[in-house]
Amino acid sequence: MSKKPAAALSANLVSVKGTALPAPDMPGRVAPLAPVPAPAAGQGEAGGQPLNFRVPNAFRREFKVYAASHGFKLNELLRLSFDAYRRQHGE
Repeated sequence: MSKKPAAALSANLVSVKGTALPAPDMPGRVAPLAPVPAPAAGQGEAGGQPLNFRVPNAFRREFKVYAASHGFKLNELLRLSFDAYRRQHGE
């Protein structure tokens, strides 16, 4: 049983590392609408604990849509909301 010969590759099919470009019709990345503040000391993503509770479906959907449309992760929006609540109530 003989091996098939390798197919000849044209120069436009092979890209040199670091020189590839996206397709002309590729949509670009969109910057978040609001600046995302850096997490406070000790509040980073690493080593976090899960926080599980139930909320009404309508609230869940509204919360997720708001977070996504403003460039926040869900946990970032929850933390910012809680911080704002504490500031508003003088704690």
